[in-house]
Amino acid sequence: MTQPAVTRSAAPSGARETVAEPSPPRRAPRGSMASGARWMSVNQVVVQVTRLLVQVVLAHLLEPRAFGLMTMALVIVMFLEILRGFGTGMAVVQRDKISERLLSSVFFLNIGLGLVISGLLALLAPGLASLYGDSALTPVLQVLGLGLLLASLGDLQQWLLRREMKFGAVAAANIIGTAANAACSIVLALLGYQVWSLVIGYLVGFGVTTLVAWLQSPWRPRASFSPAEVRSVLRFSANLSGFSVFNFFLLHGDKVIVGHFLGAQQLGYYGLAQRVLMYPVSTVSTAFQEVMFAGLSRLQNDHSAIRRVYFRSCAVAALVCFPVMAGLTVVARDVVLVVLGARWERLVPLIWLLAPIGGIQSVSFSVGVLYNVKGRTDLLLRWGIFSGLLMLGSYFAGLPWGINGVAAAYAIVIVLLLPPGFAIPFSLVDAKPRELVTAVWPHVVATAGTVAVMAAVQWLTHGFRLARPVCLLASVLAGAATYVVITWRQRPPALADLLQCVRRASAGSGQPASASSRRDGALGPTAHG
Repeated sequence: MTQPAVTRSAAPSGARETVAEPSPPRRAPRGSMASGARWMSVNQVVVQVTRLLVQVVLAHLLEPRAFGLMTMALVIVMFLEILRGFGTGMAVVQRDKISERLLSSVFFLNIGLGLVISGLLALLAPGLASLYGDSALTPVLQVLGLGLLLASLGDLQQWLLRREMKFGAVAAANIIGTAANAACSIVLALLGYQVWSLVIGYLVGFGVTTLVAWLQSPWRPRASFSPAEVRSVLRFSANLSGFSVFNFFLLHGDKVIVGHFLGAQQLGYYGLAQRVLMYPVSTVSTAFQEVMFAGLSRLQNDHSAIRRVYFRSCAVAALVCFPVMAGLTVVARDVVLVVLGARWERLVPLIWLLAPIGGIQSVSFSVGVLYNVKGRTDLLLRWGIFSGLLMLGSYFAGLPWGINGVAAAYAIVIVLLLPPGFAIPFSLVDAKPRELVTAVWPHVVATAGTVAVMAAVQWLTHGFRLARPVCLLASVLAGAATYVVITWRQRPPALADLLQCVRRASAGSGQPASASSRRDGALGPTAHG
C-alpha cells in the first residue's frame, strides 16, 4: 500500500511536511457526504441488527448474571477508553492540515497510553472488583484490558479513513469485526463458558476490526515523535476528553450505581434493556454523526449549510427511530415474553420508561457534532460538567425504588435537560429551536397515529385471548402500515432523503448520480431546506 501524498515546499530544511489536501480544503464534495451517509447507514444497520440478534440468542444461553458481570466490566473499560483515546483522532479529523510528523506522534502517543492504561487495569482489577463487591470481576477486567491495547493499534487508521471520507472501508472493518465477535461469543456460549463467551468475543471483535482497518488504510507510521505536534492538538482533544468523562457518568453512571448497590443480577436486566433499546438509536444517530462531523468540519463558517445538513439529518433520525421506540413501548410485554422468554419479564417496565427517551435521544445525541465542528469543545466540556453532575444525582435519587426508579430518574432528567441542551449548540450556528420542531413534526404526527392504532390492536387481540405471538405480529403489522400510510401522505423531506440513500445503496457507489440527485443530494451540503 502507498503512503498518502505529501507536499514539500522549497522552504529551508526542516520545514513541515503536510499531507496534501483537496482543493478547496474546507468544503466536502457533495457526493462524499451522501456516499458516506449511505455507507455508514449500511454499517450501522448490519452491525446493530447483528448485535441485536446475538443478544437475543445469548439471552437464551446465558444467565442474567453473565450479562451483569460483562456490563460491570465494560463500564470501567469504556471509561478508560476515554483516557486512552484522549480525543486525538477526532482532533486529526477536525484540523484543516495534518503533517506526517503529527500523525506518527499521535499514533505512538496512542500506543503508549494503551500500554500504560491496560497495565494499570490489570494491577487495579482486584480493587475495582471490590468496589462492586464481586471478586469474579477481577479476571474479567484483566483480560478485557487487552482490548484497550488493540484499540490503540488501529484507532488512528480508522480516524484517517473517516477524515478522507472512506466510510466504505470503515464500514467493512466494523462489520467484519462484529461478525467475528458474534460467531465467537455464540460458539463459546453453546460450550457453556457463560461470561467468558462475552469477554473473548469482545477481544476477537476488536482484534479483527483493527486488522481490517490496517489493511484498508494506506497510511503507515514513521519512526518519529514530536511533543510540539502533540501539544498542537491537545487544546481540542483535552476539552473533548474532559466532556467525554462527564458524559460518561451521564450515560453510564447508572450502571455503576446499579451494579454496586443492587448487584450483577439486577444490572443484567438493566443493562440488557438499555442495550436492546439503544440499537435502533445507534443505528441511525451514529451513522449520521460520523458523516456529519467529517463533512461539516470542511464547512465550519458556512452556518446556513451546516443548519441544512444538521436538521435534515435530525429529520431522518426521527423518521426511523420515533415509530420504532414508540411502538416498542406499546408492545413491550409481548416482545419480551415472545422473543426473550419469561425469565426476562423484569425488562418490561424498563422498556416502558426508557424506550420513549431513546426516541428523543435519536435526535438529541447529534448536538455534539455542532460543538465539535465549530471547535468549541471548551463549551461542550462546561455543559458536560453541569449535565453530568445533575444526572449522577438523579441516579442516587431513584435508587430506593430499584432499577425502575433509576430508569425513571434518568428519563426525567433527560427531558429537563433538553431545552438548554439544544439552545447552547444551536447558538453556535445561528439555529433556532423552531427549525428542529419543523423538521421532526411530521414524524411526531405519524408516530402518534401509529401508537393509537397499535394500542387498539393490542386491546382487541388480547381481549379475544389470541396467542401472544399473534397479538405481537398483528400489532406490529398494523402499526407499520399506519406509519407508512401517514408518512406517504405527508411526504416530508426526510422521506425523500431516506429513499435517496436507499436508491444510492441499491445502485452502488460506482453509478453516476442523476440530475435531480446532484441537485438535491440527500444530506449533502447543498441540499434544499
